[in-house]
Amino acid sequence: MPLSIGARNPNERSAVKKQLFVPLAVASLSVVSSVNAITLDDIPFWTGTGTNRAALVLEWSTPESAAYSSVPAPIADKTMVWGYRFNGAPNATAMLNAILAADPRFYAVEDNTYGTFVEGFGYNLSGDGVIGITDGTTTNYITHGALTAATVDVDAARPINGGDLYWAGLYGPNWETWNEAGDAGGFLASPNRGTNQYWTADDISAPYSGVHGQWEISQNGLDGLLLTNGSWIGFSVAAGEYESATNAPYNLHKHAPPSPAGTTAAYVANANDFGAQVVSSSGVYTTSPYNDPAAVLGRPTLTFYDYYGTRTTNRVKIVEPPYWTDANGNKVITEISNGGQITVKLGRKVYDDPNNPYGVDFIIYGNSFFSASGGGAIKDSTDLDIATLSSGFYGHPTLVSVSQDGTNWFTFTNNGALYPDNAYRWDATNHAWTDEQLNPTKPLNPSIYGMNFGGTTAASALDEFTGAAGGTGFDLKQSGLPWIQYVRVQPVAGTYTVIDSIAAVNPTVVGDALAITPDNLANGITNLVFQQPANSSQSLIALNFDSISDVTRVGTLGLGDLSAYAPISTNSFSNVAGAYQITLKSVAGDSAVNALADVSLSPGAGYHGNGADLHVFQWNGAGWDQPAFTYNATTRMVQVSQVTNFTAFVIGQLPPVNLKVQLQAGSVTLSFKPIAGWQHVVERSTDLVNWTPVATNTPADTQTVTVSDGNAPAGKAFYRVQLSQPNN
Repeated sequence: MPLSIGARNPNERSAVKKQLFVPLAVASLSVVSSVNAITLDDIPFWTGTGTNRAALVLEWSTPESAAYSSVPAPIADKTMVWGYRFNGAPNATAMLNAILAADPRFYAVEDNTYGTFVEGFGYNLSGDGVIGITDGTTTNYITHGALTAATVDVDAARPINGGDLYWAGLYGPNWETWNEAGDAGGFLASPNRGTNQYWTADDISAPYSGVHGQWEISQNGLDGLLLTNGSWIGFSVAAGEYESATNAPYNLHKHAPPSPAGTTAAYVANANDFGAQVVSSSGVYTTSPYNDPAAVLGRPTLTFYDYYGTRTTNRVKIVEPPYWTDANGNKVITEISNGGQITVKLGRKVYDDPNNPYGVDFIIYGNSFFSASGGGAIKDSTDLDIATLSSGFYGHPTLVSVSQDGTNWFTFTNNGALYPDNAYRWDATNHAWTDEQLNPTKPLNPSIYGMNFGGTTAASALDEFTGAAGGTGFDLKQSGLPWIQYVRVQPVAGTYTVIDSIAAVNPTVVGDALAITPDNLANGITNLVFQQPANSSQSLIALNFDSISDVTRVGTLGLGDLSAYAPISTNSFSNVAGAYQITLKSVAGDSAVNALADVSLSPGAGYHGNGADLHVFQWNGAGWDQPAFTYNATTRMVQVSQVTNFTAFVIGQLPPVNLKVQLQAGSVTLSFKPIAGWQHVVERSTDLVNWTPVATNTPADTQTVTVSDGNAPAGKAFYRVQLSQPNN
């Protein structure tokens, strides 16, 4: 648990509040660098073949103005990246269409009338449902990644899956295209757009060309953008609709995409994940704006009005906690005095789920913060790659209790200060904030509570969050309750506490990342589980670690295309039942990670066999190994034990063997087309319970095999072929 902060004198409350809410910087100390920009080597999704590499970066964001458009704002701000391998000099259109064809969740609306122009981009976050867009009158379905003959109004359409990332524009804000500075390739890492919020036009009176750090606004259409090794193509949503005045704000507010985060899934808010009703309260602080119990309802605060400091609206961050009000005057936190309490009913039941990250089931958010030095007074423009943290953080000791019925309670014994929280993703490459929200329903790795960040930068500390928004997590296993829906928060005796929000934990899905540390293993936390995005009750990847050498980020991805790898023999299987990529990387940098774990993988919800028709392939960097595996009929997952090479895994399913039966005098003749190298056992039964072997064959090729059953019964009989691979 986090470090406990000692009780304070209630008579010093005002002075403490000022110190607590407005951390100021002092003299600069040592700097510890944060994670570098994502490189071509870090990109999780690849398609194409060849020795050259290029990348596509997209940022979904809400435009400043949406005149001439009724397209709903994207459900989340998110930057994503894909990789493309090639030889020769293909254009950006070829890369885009190859990626669209390879990633089943990614789709685009294209107009090819005068060359390729992208009107809309979408991404199916859940991985489920039919993909399409509708304007309320007309619906266009998208089956192969690109819609090239849209009949909907693209300035009014929305995705038919409400959970998709999506934006489109033609007369309204459209997608702007960027390429790396110089348009000559050679960028191993994502171009750096710098700390400026907007681009710099070459000529402000004619703002049609210019740069944003290492990005430049594209002067060619996609068809004219030829790729070389190290090319980067970026897309971002325009700030607003087209304006004829050259000095119009939305012409001057062009912005290249930030450095992408890699494999951190976008967070989409759900009100049921948070407090929905204040059941009771007492001892609430009497002075505004900290006197409203309802301020604890809903999601954690994203931004607040900095009343004491810069008098601007600032983001919540680990060095500047939520306080005062939001920009509209709404209260954002509640203070509970000594002896008081607040009882909240959550929007849904919270279950004790061992598949939740680290076993954590709910999170409490307060207004704790780290004191930072270097870079002047703390504000949104503070460079977190320079701001250096003190060894501890400031917060309030807090008692947390849970209940199923609001009457019978269990109180947790861990009562330290609530851990700091952070609302948005920091872009360490550009030393600036993005608008991408961190996930308040994803818990921190519990090992972070014991880490000493003294002397390290705030950005380095945020690397440890791995896409989570902070706060202190609680595991219902301690309570013995299978589920709860009520949470009570109290200050430790003799002090007071401040609460921002209470959040239920959601499972981590494939496409996201978690951290694992040596301390986790020492404390019995060895499992990481990643679920199906469209069905959080279905586990797709589970890792059970025996050893880990460092604080490690475990990234996952569902592979929809295997063209970046060597072909897998078609003699071995007829279809891919499941394909995944698992990546291990040190959270603190690029140092190698040594790990040993059992890896369990799902063949998919549609698989109902006993595992005998499955085969596992593991990428070794040059080809496919075929590791031994077991099948667990209870979890319906294959398991590869003692894995040290974390890479791409493919589960292949054997094609069905069709038996042809001919009745002849006194015997039955059976024929089938075999799978080369596999053992085929033809069996007979009269009751579908007991089976008798008739013949065994291990053909070297796929030529038709014919066998006879000279002992066929006079009555009815059933025949089947059982398959197994020798020496596996």
